Amino acid sequence: MELIKALKKAGHHVVAIAPKDNYVDLLSENDIEFIELKKLARKGTNPINDLLLVNELRKIYKRNNLDAVLQYTIKPNIYGTLAASLSNTKTICTVTGLGYTFLNKNLTSKIAHQLYRFAFKKADKILFQNTDDLQTFLDFNLAEKSKCGIIHGSGIDVEKFHPDFCKTIENTKSENTRFLMIGRLLKDKGIFEYIEAAQFVKQQFPKTEFHVLGEIDTQNPSAIKKEELENWIKNDIIIYNEHAKDTRPFICNADCVVLPSYREGMPRVILEGMAMAKPCITTDAPGCKDSVIDGDSGFICKTADSQSLANAMQTFILLSKDDKVKLGINARKRAENVFSSIYINDIYLHITENL
Repeated sequence: MELIKALKKAGHHVVAIAPKDNYVDLLSENDIEFIELKKLARKGTNPINDLLLVNELRKIYKRNNLDAVLQYTIKPNIYGTLAASLSNTKTICTVTGLGYTFLNKNLTSKIAHQLYRFAFKKADKILFQNTDDLQTFLDFNLAEKSKCGIIHGSGIDVEKFHPDFCKTIENTKSENTRFLMIGRLLKDKGIFEYIEAAQFVKQQFPKTEFHVLGEIDTQNPSAIKKEELENWIKNDIIIYNEHAKDTRPFICNADCVVLPSYREGMPRVILEGMAMAKPCITTDAPGCKDSVIDGDSGFICKTADSQSLANAMQTFILLSKDDKVKLGINARKRAENVFSSIYINDIYLHITENL
């Protein structure tokens, strides 16, 4: 949203192209033109459907006389770039992370590599949100180094995600330490490690609260089962809330934001937590380790290691109140200085104008 506003402020005409969902009204409220994409099957693998997606995007790019398209996630990056090459449109591709496809070495992964390699030969600029993802693409010869660059996430609106927001809502915090995990309930997001760590920590600190905010992504093969979630709730391991458009009230009422993910582009929920002056715990996985400075704005634990996560949580619990506040202040400064949308948007504006 902030990038679209920045592009419009700079005098560019912007259209948003995506499948229709609950956020379309938000675009309309902000006077942003929206074009519905009908052929994008997020997890579909039918090559005929993907060819139809290329053609749909080609028509949209041509009909709207687009000079440049900014594309995010795997299918828009691949098929959008192919469509752009057929309609004489410049492309800026942002690789927002290497999820299930790259975490699992199978036929789908091999096909994705080939598609990336073919499409990215036609891309004008390719941005990665961490150095590990960039290096992976270079190692597999999926992109030309001269086209590549690093950008620290999609940018956080540090005025919207501001600690002062917490003064405007009802404070439901208790004296007990409250951890909060936000994200889709996937194995790859570290949900099982979070549950195991919660069980371990509760043995030592039984009043500690472990909150979860997010939905089961039924289209993802890494998704948990509904019965597992119900069991965790029934046994008082977690306090659960479904997906919310505005995460800020939940962050306000947490002491520490946790994301034990196996891999991210740049973990947005951690950046949002830091912007609201909350210490954060995440893993040493690609992307995640680039967000938090261990011991300064939060803690970094080992990937896929519930004991390491539990140790980090216990370390946090045992900190003095002043030390917890100091971590939060440092987190806020890092969000402002490194991950602010103002900084990120300037990079995109500069690239767009150069193209």
